[in-house]
Amino acid sequence: MIHFKANKMLSPWGKGFLTSVLGTTVSIILTFGTSALIDSKEKADTQRQTAMMVIHDIDMCVEQMEEMAKDEEEMNNAVQYILAHLDQIASLPKDTLELAMDMLTDYYEDNTIFDDAKENIFKSSQDIWSNLDNMAFIDNMEKFYRERRKLETYMANNPVFAKPITFDEFCQIRINSTSKNHEVDFAALLKEKLQDRKVQFCIDFSAIRSMSFREYAQRWRDISDRNKFIMNISDEDLAEYIKNSQRSGISLNKRDLAGRWERMSNGNEHHYYEFLETDSFCYKLLWHFAHPVFNDEIIITYLYGGKWSLKDDTLFMVREPKSLDITLDTTQISYRPEMRDSVRKIIRNINIAAWKESLQKSLEINRVDTLPMTTNKAHDKLEIVDRRDNDGSVKSRYLKRVKE
Repeated sequence: MIHFKANKMLSPWGKGFLTSVLGTTVSIILTFGTSALIDSKEKADTQRQTAMMVIHDIDMCVEQMEEMAKDEEEMNNAVQYILAHLDQIASLPKDTLELAMDMLTDYYEDNTIFDDAKENIFKSSQDIWSNLDNMAFIDNMEKFYRERRKLETYMANNPVFAKPITFDEFCQIRINSTSKNHEVDFAALLKEKLQDRKVQFCIDFSAIRSMSFREYAQRWRDISDRNKFIMNISDEDLAEYIKNSQRSGISLNKRDLAGRWERMSNGNEHHYYEFLETDSFCYKLLWHFAHPVFNDEIIITYLYGGKWSLKDDTLFMVREPKSLDITLDTTQISYRPEMRDSVRKIIRNINIAAWKESLQKSLEINRVDTLPMTTNKAHDKLEIVDRRDNDGSVKSRYLKRVKE
């Protein structure tokens, strides 16, 4: 057997060449190995983000079904109460009559129940399909979306879920109404419609509808729980995903929030917020009230204060109901002399005292407002994540800083 040492067999040139080859080989291994690790991590991150997106879609549909079941039960309770007091229907509370009408009336022409935006993303994105390699998860999602489409079609075609007073019929009822602002007399309308066989059919199947909604909610909740288990997604992971997906700005601190902010809504409401460094705030709403009998507008001002604090990008506003003040300004309006009595009657009907009492009670019940918010890079706009609608969508409000 021949033994030799490398350093004696290789020339200086050979040693340099070998060192160069080894260095290049190690560099290639490190480069491609690191790249593979990065690609693997990015793929895993994409998988989790995709999984959380569609799992959140299921959870929102579960909430939607639960809410629909709850609404159905409340409407049915109102209808049953009215049927038991039909001879007193004219004196029954307005909110009870409105709840009953909600069961029977199709107020909207578009009857789409679910938002399919996330389903379309899930099915159409090639990146998602190339990164998702868990067939059990994919099969569960396919099952959920298939069931959801089937339910929407079923509800659109099954008379059990149909509203007996159609959208077109309700529009015609309002057109024919001779009352102020074409308001519908719900008591008179219900007294007439409750004798209709279509209406009675709708009422009779109310319990079936609420039961169906809760059954679908439970079935979809099971699919969501199974998918969270398969993908190892905790409730905390999902909460963080939701938080990040709903906010598009950057974090803010107390100094960013201090100052005056404004927001206009509905074309005739101006909202003003002033956050002071003493942790107190002042809120003012100017409501511009127009009417055909006079020119320009009456301005109604709501004003109240309280304390504010900021924690983890969430604004906490503690209102002080006793600070509420409401004023009426009619100095901006003008009218023809023959309209004087009509204008005075309109002004008298604006019951500021009753409004103040009602709003104070509301402030007492809802003293603390919790508003997740972020700011833009210039720190002159705020995005407030508002409460979700029944369909699971999130609304945002935007405030802009008032320039001094």
